[in-house]
Formats: sequence, structure tokens, C-alpha cells
Amino acid sequence: MEENPDGSVVSTLLRPSSKLIGTRQQFSSDFEAGSCGVIRLSDDLFVLNTNVSFTKGALAAVTGQDFIELHFRLSGRLSLYPEIPGNETVDVDKGALLVWRQPEGMNVMERLEANEPESSMTIYLRPSALERYFGDYTATLPSAVATGLAPQGNGLFFLRMACYPKLIELVRELWSLGIETGRDLVRGEALVMMVLCEIMSMLEDAHNDSTNICRLSDIDVRCLRKAREHICSQYTPPPTIDELAKAVGLSATKLKSGFKALFGKSISQFANELRMQHALDLLRKSDNSILFVAEALGYEYQNSFTVAFRRHFKILPKDYKRDPLILSHRR
Repeated sequence: MEENPDGSVVSTLLRPSSKLIGTRQQFSSDFEAGSCGVIRLSDDLFVLNTNVSFTKGALAAVTGQDFIELHFRLSGRLSLYPEIPGNETVDVDKGALLVWRQPEGMNVMERLEANEPESSMTIYLRPSALERYFGDYTATLPSAVATGLAPQGNGLFFLRMACYPKLIELVRELWSLGIETGRDLVRGEALVMMVLCEIMSMLEDAHNDSTNICRLSDIDVRCLRKAREHICSQYTPPPTIDELAKAVGLSATKLKSGFKALFGKSISQFANELRMQHALDLLRKSDNSILFVAEALGYEYQNSFTVAFRRHFKILPKDYKRDPLILSHRR
């Protein structure tokens, strides 16, 4: 680690075929104050963490460099104004992810709000980085997303998505990571890979309309958490989508899309995992027959439970009942 006269900190890890670089700097002027940090993993992949506040509002021009940008808003709001006829303002609120690709040379105006602390993390990468880690990454993406993120860009592309807790936790850990040692830089590299894996999974399920907004209000989030609590208290069997939507005051469409965006799992996946974990608890008790467990979980037929259990755990209920450690042997 090296401290420079201007107060910036630089840390470098040399490896046989690559080099990791981390920098951190505090800054202050009449217009802005805050800090920023960069972790450079390669020429085509780096991370920028910022925490800044502006003394007065302004519009700033941002010139595109054809990076794929994965922007996470941790506090404050990002507002972008593409100077292209027919393109709307792009707003990104706290807790949201913006997947953004701005062609080289294209100008976009960014609104800077006065006296409103803004914290964000952005992963900048070229298509070559995605190819290096994921091969033909466009093959599994919806067509509009694949076109927007392909090696040869096709104009301005953006997709706004709500983040679920697991992804937010990874982002916050990466945002707050120190750069004092080589181990810190390696940890940062590992976190970037985990974040990229989560985002690629989200993009595979993304709507084909690249301007689709997955926006959740505070009320929506409260209703979705209420839905999760409702499922946790009733999953043997779980309620239907229509029953759940009526109970929490959301449309079925908003309930399904919002639940997946916020919690990272569909309602059926979440309910089935609860159901299967409860099945394990019941099977561990020697006096519970498989028929009893099936009925307790709300299955009309024992065979239906057996099929569901095998599909989830890749073993039969009778095998788990005979040896509860069998699952740990398989992991």
C-alpha cells in the first residue's frame, strides 16, 4: 500500500499473469465533497465506489465510452437525460440496479442534486470481460437484452431492475471493502465475480423490453414482505397467487414480478423450499410415516409428495428417513 502526498491511497497486487490495483481518495471543493474508490481487475473490468454530496444542483454532461455499466444506487437518486428523441428520463432510486450501455461519443446529461448525499457502486466492463468469464453470454439472454449487451453495441441500452437482499448484501460488502492489502483486492475480485453471477441470472429472466421498469414503491415492498410472512405461516399447502394477492392488496402480476425482484425467488420456489425443509423436520422423527408427512404437508397422495421430494433433493423420502445424513454426504 502507498500513500501519496495528495492523501490518496494506492494498493497493488502483482501476479504472474495479471495485476490488481486498488485506489481510494478523499476530495473536497466549493462544489462537491466526498470519497471514491476504484478496484481495477483488468483493462476491461473495474469497479467504482462513490460517496459524494454537492453544494448546488447542476446538469453535467457524461460522454459515453461504450462500457457496459452495472450501477447500484445505495442512497440518493440518479437521473439521466439521454439526448435522443423519444427517450425518456432514466431515474434510478435507492435499492435499484441500472444496466446501462452508452455508445462511445454519445452525450447524456446527469442531474446532480444539491445537499443530497449519494452513494453508489458501478461495475464497468467490456463485452470481452463477459466473454472471458461466461463464454457466449448472449446465448441465454432474452433477445432485446442480448442485442443491447452484444460485443457489437446497438445504440443506447438500459434496463432498470429492483435488487433482492442477497445481491444488495454483496454490493454493500464490495462498496465498503478496504484496499489495504493484497488479500483485500483478491476478496474484491471474488465479490465482483459473485455479483456478476447474480446479475447474469437476473438478466436471463429479464423482460424482453429493454426499457421495462421494475419499480417497487415503499407500499409495494411492505405488501410483498407481508406476502412472504403469509407464505411462511401457510405453506402446507401454500395459498394460490390469487388468494395471496387479495390478502396483501396487490395485483397478481405485481405480486409475482415484485416478489422475484425483491427476494430473488419466485413465490412457488420460496413456498416449495419451506415445504421441503418442513418435510425434512417431520421425516427425522422416527414415529412419522411417509404417508403422515405427505398429509401434513397438504399433499393429497403420498406418491405426489415422493415425486416432489425427489425432484427437490434428488433422493427418496424413505432414503432420507433411513439415513438423515445422506444429504450432507451429497454436498
